[in-house]
Amino acid sequence: MKKGYLKIVGTILAATLLFTGCGQTSGQSFAASGSSTKILMCMSNGNDTFRSTLAEAAASTAQSLGVQFDLVDAQNKIETQVDQIRSAQTQGYDVILCLPVDADTAVEMEASAGDLPIIFMNSCPADKRLKADKYMYVGSNEQVAGQLQTEYVLNKNSSKDELNVVIFKGEKSHSATKGRTEAVKNALKNSGKTINVVFEDNADWSTDKTAEMFNIFLSLNKPFDCVICNNDSMALGVIEACRQNGIDPASVPILGVDATTDGCNAIASGDMAFTVYQSATGQGEAAVKVALALAGNQSATTTGLDVSEDGKYVWVPFEAVDISNVTSYQ
Repeated sequence: MKKGYLKIVGTILAATLLFTGCGQTSGQSFAASGSSTKILMCMSNGNDTFRSTLAEAAASTAQSLGVQFDLVDAQNKIETQVDQIRSAQTQGYDVILCLPVDADTAVEMEASAGDLPIIFMNSCPADKRLKADKYMYVGSNEQVAGQLQTEYVLNKNSSKDELNVVIFKGEKSHSATKGRTEAVKNALKNSGKTINVVFEDNADWSTDKTAEMFNIFLSLNKPFDCVICNNDSMALGVIEACRQNGIDPASVPILGVDATTDGCNAIASGDMAFTVYQSATGQGEAAVKVALALAGNQSATTTGLDVSEDGKYVWVPFEAVDISNVTSYQ
């Protein structure tokens, strides 16, 4: 059975968590006396900065609240994740936090969980697969991220009647890819300007893949007024390609999402124009609080968090980041 590792480093948890690649949860867990609640977090792939920060926050919050918290990694295998969720029933867990390998398999995961509630994170299943206080989603509203990016672009190009836009997207099946890209396109369409999408493709969140693809685009010598990326890693790939081709990255707005350390540093240096802070820490903390409410047969509305009117979503707000406030996020 394959094993993977994710290093989670923080002030509360300075440890390396062991993930098992199958339905076992024999790796390290975090618990304090006085609580019988057990939470299982099922990761899709721990080799990601945002996801590791999210897991760190969830584990830290669970520990501070005296809750047992176990973590397993499916390593991007749908079958493995379904097995992990199915095993949670027999191992005495009260609630599951799930970062789905593929959000389109939510119905299978819910069936495998039996009576256990599932709190989805990082990638959101279709709305029809969610149910208040049973199958919920904790995250940030991806539409807002795309809207904030487009507002920045339109403000910076207010004098232009026509814009040539490059769009780099994340994984095809990821809800963030769909939500962010849809919001960007809708806002551009409604801007009253002539919009030419001169290049658009999925670079799967990858810096290297984006750099390779943007190098090819640059070889075509097509004009572009901005590059909008679904995350910071891809924006950094655009910056890398610009440098390789003797282009000053500061000469055209390059935008990302997540406000990662590298993304914020790129803004501070002038290479990147804009990003959107998505609080992995806030999402991890919120997910555990919702998990405790559901495990105690209470409504998520009792947590004081921003729960949607239909009770299916808990929103952690996005925040716009540019050179004017980037130091607050570094």
